[in-house]
Amino acid sequence: MSAADVDVLRFEQLAVAGRERLRAGDAPGAAAPLGEAVALWTEPPGTEPPGTEPATVAAVEPAAATRLAHSSVEAAADLAEAELALDNAAQAAARLTGLLAERPGYERAVALLMDALAAQGRQAEALARYEEFRETLADEFGTGPGAALRERHLRLLRAAQPAPVPTAPKAAGEAPNNLPVPLTSFIGRDDDLARIGTLLAEGRLVTVLGPGGAGKTRLAVEAARRHRDAYRDGAWLIDLASVTDPDKVGGAVLAAIGLRGAALFDASARPRSNSGDELDVLTDQLDGREILLVVDNCEHVIDAAAHLLSALLTRCAGLRVLATSREPLAIDGEALVPLGPLALPDPLADLQQARRTPSVRLFADRAAAMRPGFDITEDNLADVLRIVRSLDGLPLALELAAARLRTLTLTGLAEGLSDRFRLLTTGSRTAFPRHRTLRGVIAWSWDLLPTGARIVAERIAVLPGGITPASAAAVCMGTTVLVRDIPELLADLVDRSLLQLAPDTGRHRMLETIREYGLERLAEQNTLPSVQNLAAHYCADLVAHYDPLTRGPEQLHALHTLRGEHDNVLAALRHLCDTNNSDRAIALALDLTWYWQMLGRPDAAAYWLGEATAIPTDRPGLEHEIAEGLLLTSQAGQNALFSGSFKEGSTRLRTLAERLLSHGELPGFTGALVTIKLALPHKTQKGKAIIQRLAEGPDAWLAGYAHISRAHAAENEGDLDQARADATAALQCFTRSGDHWALATTLPLRSLLRQYDGELQGALGDLQEAKQLASEFGALSLHDEIYIDLRQFDLLVRLDQTARATELIATTRERALRSTAPGMAILLDAREARLMVQTGNLDRARQLIEAAESGLSTQLPLDDDHGRALIATVRAELCLQLADGPGAAHALTRAYTAAVNSQDLPIVATVAVTVAGLAELLGRHRDAAVTLGAAARLRGDQDRTDPHIRTLSTRTRTALGHKDFAEAYRAGWQLDATAALARSNPALVAPPLS
Repeated sequence: MSAADVDVLRFEQLAVAGRERLRAGDAPGAAAPLGEAVALWTEPPGTEPPGTEPATVAAVEPAAATRLAHSSVEAAADLAEAELALDNAAQAAARLTGLLAERPGYERAVALLMDALAAQGRQAEALARYEEFRETLADEFGTGPGAALRERHLRLLRAAQPAPVPTAPKAAGEAPNNLPVPLTSFIGRDDDLARIGTLLAEGRLVTVLGPGGAGKTRLAVEAARRHRDAYRDGAWLIDLASVTDPDKVGGAVLAAIGLRGAALFDASARPRSNSGDELDVLTDQLDGREILLVVDNCEHVIDAAAHLLSALLTRCAGLRVLATSREPLAIDGEALVPLGPLALPDPLADLQQARRTPSVRLFADRAAAMRPGFDITEDNLADVLRIVRSLDGLPLALELAAARLRTLTLTGLAEGLSDRFRLLTTGSRTAFPRHRTLRGVIAWSWDLLPTGARIVAERIAVLPGGITPASAAAVCMGTTVLVRDIPELLADLVDRSLLQLAPDTGRHRMLETIREYGLERLAEQNTLPSVQNLAAHYCADLVAHYDPLTRGPEQLHALHTLRGEHDNVLAALRHLCDTNNSDRAIALALDLTWYWQMLGRPDAAAYWLGEATAIPTDRPGLEHEIAEGLLLTSQAGQNALFSGSFKEGSTRLRTLAERLLSHGELPGFTGALVTIKLALPHKTQKGKAIIQRLAEGPDAWLAGYAHISRAHAAENEGDLDQARADATAALQCFTRSGDHWALATTLPLRSLLRQYDGELQGALGDLQEAKQLASEFGALSLHDEIYIDLRQFDLLVRLDQTARATELIATTRERALRSTAPGMAILLDAREARLMVQTGNLDRARQLIEAAESGLSTQLPLDDDHGRALIATVRAELCLQLADGPGAAHALTRAYTAAVNSQDLPIVATVAVTVAGLAELLGRHRDAAVTLGAAARLRGDQDRTDPHIRTLSTRTRTALGHKDFAEAYRAGWQLDATAALARSNPALVAPPLS
């Protein structure tokens, strides 16, 4: 006889095998042997439950019987854990409930049951289970729950703030997304799902149409979940419900996807625009991506959404949009998916026909979640048909009605609905029948709420961006609701389908249809403004708390929290502005300044600072002037914030700068920020003293900011000694502060300085480290990736690693082909053309530079002087290789004009080197040497690793002799910046032809 023939031995083998697979993470592999093991113990029906000692074994070997009884309990718990891992929470909950009925003190089963209940959205029951278990332990054993169970309880109570990174890695090959994890099954709509899939494959814009409560959002999200892997850059949900200003629809898209509004790195060698237009920003970020945007709740900003999406679809070839709205967007290429109610059963349908009908299936599924074991039978079929048909097949109405089964019988539910709809006939007769049906169900659900839950439901309606226990408690201040009861009340609202819980973030969300009803209730009670005040003050305090944390080791968590509350914060800011609360609005806008800076959103900073400072006030304080100062400089964007290159162009700014700087030390972080921005352009001793004081101050982060701001300004002015000292100090300060974002933005400057010093490997290392640090804050934009690639390309050329440089530029070109922005391809053509000139492949160089020039006048921004200077300089270098002096002179005239207009001295220095090459071609060797020296003065360094400079210097030194070359070079090096700028003019070498 083998072990397989003995039930006890077979049970032990199966239980051990299943447990080992479960511990190895193989839930499907564990479920089969564990299920068989539990079946051996519990079948046939009537057999003793797990935990009971087998009588036949106990009679012979009592210790073995006790061990087997314990093993049977563990096997049942293991099976429940496997079922839970396989998303079969209902079956796991039923198994664990039975187990606890026999062994109420089994802590592991309590923990698993809490998980199973929470997975079904039944948080209140999970919390009640914990309290019941805690009381049992205290009464019977005089002890309390273990640490693991207490932690589960705390997680449920807190609905903890989301972690700064996902709690689990995405499966291999899974596209990135922010789609909510569904807590319930998706039922019906198979034809609509198939139609959406077909339309997205054939077109690029699909709009799901339907009234509130029809299930538009759930259908769109489900469709996106099923098709997300078809898009390399994933599928992203953008909820416009919280957008109160049509002009801010673009900002909502950026915030939802987590994209930067501007490049992280200072990419002066690529097209740049000072425009704050959100369409340009979005195009810049979405261009080249293969991405699906699910734009939800468009109806209240329909015109703005339509214009934005139409423009984006035109500009971004890889973009697809799945929108939801109560009316069409009415733009070219839109395909519509009208969404009616779910199919209703025939009034005389039999049991099998009813069970196949989508509306009945949805109701039955949600009813089973409220009342485990619920099923449609011949006995209750009439009530089910009556309920489902009375609700017109509206999904939200069906879910709300099913939630009532927690406290009502099926017959009681049917009768209650009938009474409610009789009352509705006295309401508005102009409303659509289905709208009256849905409103009636919502109102009935509301009226049946306990007082505390109703107060919470009404007040959290002012939070369009989602709810946490903390924000719910804030808006319930001054009511009878106790803070400690908030988590349970939120869980109760989830159970009643009036609220949704996102398990991956811990945030609650109220459907827009229900939120609208809550706001109406507040308005009827004349409490809406006061509750909005509470929400605004909570958001302002939250931002004030997290703003300093964005500049230290907790910055990822701080950014994650602020992103989560973004919509609520903007609603708060809008409310403060609309109610003329000047002081609070300015304080909140100032506290958001650095958050917007990190996200690359100077346009958002400018908009809200403008709104806040425009509020009438009798006595504007110092904070008002600080906000005005930041407003006037915010259009300079990221480059000016870290470079000091802002151009004072107005009397208003000069007057404000003088007034603010006269204070010496302005209060708070934003006071220091505006001080640095205004003091740097002031080349006065007072301005320098202010920067020096901050650089030597006790605040390490502010000291680092002062250093890096001064370093960028010094590099732009050719003072590389100052730039080196300040960049080094800034890195030390930001390292002490634990600010990885600031380190990422500082390292590219040190890389450039190392490049000038000949430390080429170190320069490459700095770029790699900057890229790695920046990736902590999300995927780099296409422009940031290409900026780093081009910097690395330049270093590889200097290292004579031509093959690697050529390979890199080819890879970069492939990446750029994902973009429809022509400027990127133009600059890549110019960079590769320069490499071809240096390696002697002049035919290829000519093709590339001609391609760049062909689209120059129409495809680069009119203000992109950097790009125009680069292209014209490369054309001049090609002409020099072809001994075409007039062609080189003509190209250099264009290059010099653009470089001077850029006010970027290193760019002028690049042009000056080629001017020296023209002088050398014309036999004016001394002029060539002097101009090389002037170029070094403008740059602030000799830059001896540049192949062009190295070759040209060698030839000129050979022509002049070492002594005369050194003398002429020194003459150019000793010029001041103004004289060096003038000496670089190509007209001094080759006067223009008349």
